[in-house]
Amino acid sequence: MLFVLLLSLPFLFFLLRALNRYRLRQQALRNKAIILETLQTAQLQNQNFEIQLGEQNNRVSYSSILDHISDDTLEFNVLHHVSSVWVDNKADIFFSYLEKGIRHFHKFHVPIVSINARQKSSTVYTSLPQSLEIGQKRAFFRIAPLPNTVRVLAIWLLAPSEPLPRSTDEVGPPFLSCKIRRDGSPAQDIFSLHVEDISGSGIGLRLQTTAEDERIVKDGQILCLLVYNESMHGEEHLVNFCCTGRISNIRQAQDNDATKILGIEFTNWALLEKGNKNINWFHQAKATGIGPILQWVTKMDIEQRKIP
Repeated sequence: MLFVLLLSLPFLFFLLRALNRYRLRQQALRNKAIILETLQTAQLQNQNFEIQLGEQNNRVSYSSILDHISDDTLEFNVLHHVSSVWVDNKADIFFSYLEKGIRHFHKFHVPIVSINARQKSSTVYTSLPQSLEIGQKRAFFRIAPLPNTVRVLAIWLLAPSEPLPRSTDEVGPPFLSCKIRRDGSPAQDIFSLHVEDISGSGIGLRLQTTAEDERIVKDGQILCLLVYNESMHGEEHLVNFCCTGRISNIRQAQDNDATKILGIEFTNWALLEKGNKNINWFHQAKATGIGPILQWVTKMDIEQRKIP
């Protein structure tokens, strides 16, 4: 009896190992099915996927749509140029979807497999995530302004102890500015300054390198005037948006060595009324964002999703 038991032990050991492998394989298949179902739900709802690349202090974000899901790859459509230098880098991707009126937020971490980069749009391919993290909500997504929506952009550098101007009469010549015609061409010979991207809590500004670069430093304060068209259709409706902000990061543009991109975190804001020189400031609550900018960004995001 003991001899028979000893002979059967190896068989029992291999049987248990086979059963454990089968159980793990079935669990992996169920997990993959849940991930695919969640991604397909967000895709069918045309939800925004925010792709974040780079280190914590040098982040770049892209708003995208999930175009295609295969067995091991995701294909994202980004209405922005994405440099191929990000291939093989890891990306944090945030998205959400609606289920029975409740919004669920997710995040996953995957490598960039390849990038088909074009001048004004790109296709980004990533690996299929092996897991989804729950509750990683992104309060605000960033978006590049639609063509012909920004009319005037100007910035002033503020000293740390400098009080906020209470009137437009207290504001001198800007450090940099750019006025843009309705056809999208600059009033100057070149674009010296323009909006890289914008969200409810901050703005990315692309500017050309100047001899006064040493005045632009991390944690420095700026004053910004942004005149934009909030009407997506019909008659133009310009908004004169004024804000102050903290420079949270500075990075070199990947497509131009003579260009820098400033990441600005809004601190105060005001809407300027035509014919009124007074500036009535509101403090920016980071958790809630700036209402007029949130509305504008949301409108542009909806318009971008309509583009085939």
